Amino acid sequence: MIKKISIAYLTPEMYVSGFHWDQDVESSYQKEGRIPDWKTVELIKKRGVKELFIDTERGVDVEAGVSQDQIESEGDQTFAAYADEKPAVDKKVSTSEELIKAREVHSRAKGMIETAMQKALHGEDVDVDGFKELANDFIDSVTRNQNALACLSRIREKDAYLLEHSINVGVLMSILGKAMNLNRQSLFENVLGAILHDIGKILIPDEVLHKPGRLTEEEFGLMKKHSTFSRDILVKSGGLPQASLNVAYQHHERLDGTGYPQGLNKDTISLEAKMAAVVDVYDAITADRCYHKGLPPTIALKRMLEWTGSHLDKDILHTFIRAMGIYPVGSLVELTSGKLAVVIELNAQDQKQPMVKAIYHTKFKRFIKVELIDLTRKSTGEQIVRPSDPVNYGININDFLS
Repeated sequence: MIKKISIAYLTPEMYVSGFHWDQDVESSYQKEGRIPDWKTVELIKKRGVKELFIDTERGVDVEAGVSQDQIESEGDQTFAAYADEKPAVDKKVSTSEELIKAREVHSRAKGMIETAMQKALHGEDVDVDGFKELANDFIDSVTRNQNALACLSRIREKDAYLLEHSINVGVLMSILGKAMNLNRQSLFENVLGAILHDIGKILIPDEVLHKPGRLTEEEFGLMKKHSTFSRDILVKSGGLPQASLNVAYQHHERLDGTGYPQGLNKDTISLEAKMAAVVDVYDAITADRCYHKGLPPTIALKRMLEWTGSHLDKDILHTFIRAMGIYPVGSLVELTSGKLAVVIELNAQDQKQPMVKAIYHTKFKRFIKVELIDLTRKSTGEQIVRPSDPVNYGININDFLS
């Protein structure tokens, strides 16, 4: 739906479909598309735009009467409430030990998903049994130490979004399901569906799937069919539980009934699909895409809190934040000293004191010798001051993860 809004309500992840210009406005900025960050919002404001049009089917909506300043203030206050909660994470082995096993599982997953997509493209059945084993491997790894797979899920390669997204949603579903204390069978069925949830996208033409500009109404209608394609491919392959099919078919449904493909509402969307919506959105908005720059993890979680009620289930998102930590693995944070550090391991006792890897100094504006810092040790004199955006410093987080 196209909606005219005041510039005061413009936020990242909205999809701008047009501008309402005053006569004295500098009209050189006419770019339509998804708003990637707050810098772009400020740029549009500086151009003198007072009102504009957003496409709520292509990007996030905004509630009437909620301004950017209110969203920032309320979002920060709500998010801060999670900081004093004990994270839903435990460890049975060290992260370094689990990384050895996690890398093997992660690498195998890439090959399996690539093969499955090629089979689906040519109308062949997917090897469901192989993915059942993979789902169990994800769960076992997360149970031993979730930091390992969480760390690998932050490492992204250019032009491999669809493949990596499938893996990441499976990993994130494992973490969320464990935090929700699902029984092993339910967790397995959810993770299995999550790994295969987007397999139907292989049937969407590349020129639509990877189009950097605005999709036409016809193109967007085709894009929305991918969840139905996913379900049909999986039903044809056979051997998947209903919960797994629900994840694939319903993960784009919304609580307010504006989602697709069936327009279900909060009372008719399955629990597993509500869970899938949370992890799917988180991975999608933290990834660099052809039409937007990925959000830093902490900022992404704050944005997602704004979408509860209409899109995402608040209780499930609350559990997800506890499971991921307010500074998820892969986040860049600024420390008391001015150093920038990458979060590499969550602290099971205190979300505000993860294990970090210092890599850059904001005062000297240069990279520094990598330093591992345990923020639980008072002798370091370091605390997290704020999350930071690696783009602002030309930092590639991938270089400092595994």
